[in-house]
Amino acid sequence: MTTSRMLLIVNPEARHGETGPLVPVIEQLLQSAEFDLTLTAYMGHAAEIARDAQGYDVLVAVGGDGTVHEVLNGIMARPEGDRPALGLIPTGSGNDTRRTVGVPEDIAEATLALISGRRRRFDIGRCNDMYFNNSFAAGLDARVTAKAVEYKATTRRAGLWLYFTALVHVLLNELYPHHVRISWDGAEPVEDDVLALATTIGPTYGGGFRITPDALPDDGLLEVCLIDPLSLPQALVRLPFVVVGKHTGMKVVRMSRHRSVVIESDEPIPAQIDGEVMVGNRFEVEVLPLAIEYVVPLER
Repeated sequence: MTTSRMLLIVNPEARHGETGPLVPVIEQLLQSAEFDLTLTAYMGHAAEIARDAQGYDVLVAVGGDGTVHEVLNGIMARPEGDRPALGLIPTGSGNDTRRTVGVPEDIAEATLALISGRRRRFDIGRCNDMYFNNSFAAGLDARVTAKAVEYKATTRRAGLWLYFTALVHVLLNELYPHHVRISWDGAEPVEDDVLALATTIGPTYGGGFRITPDALPDDGLLEVCLIDPLSLPQALVRLPFVVVGKHTGMKVVRMSRHRSVVIESDEPIPAQIDGEVMVGNRFEVEVLPLAIEYVVPLER
């Protein structure tokens, strides 16, 4: 792959502050490449840097899914003809985006792929005025994400274990459905009671939960998993199957593919977008086919 210049946008606080000390290692691995490096200082800073950076062919997010999410939104805020490719060195807690696009988990391999890899286009999603690399979900999923953010700060857990313990807490303490109106692909809305509704680009979220195991990140469609209301015993029995992606044939699970979905509720409901928590009454979600270019290993 031929690149003129890369800008590494590093979140030094990713994975409990473990990313900062990795900077000299990453710089050493990239010594044969032409690059600049900048550290983020506050939430939203990576998006600002990505939006304003000039003269770079590739903007590299060094951090977790939140950092990649910010860099994506910074890139998409630029004019269509002025959008650099997106690179990724996964040093965060969940790293679901790197699974979606096929970037290695190993830091050294991911870094070297920036030099030796190729560019490939992937779908992205948009919810209201925000873009996402990997997932949007409403309902129970967002409560789990919020609890995971709390546990991340208080227990220093990471990855699948972090989200699994957050899920168990929510199932035991906050297991309730939401009454919503859903419109699929511009059709008339229908009333529904849902425990969770996830729309994804890739097959995993929450640090590796295979919520949509058949998702393809470049097919121009959102993969949707809708889970009907469940009692606590029903949820606990099904939980292990969700972790490994064996839940899709269950009667309480509805899998489908769509280009867009609109979710409305009279009461504010929680949602998450690439692991960032929000609350709202209306979410307009759509897929943007092949809208972003990633740097990936040659075999991807």
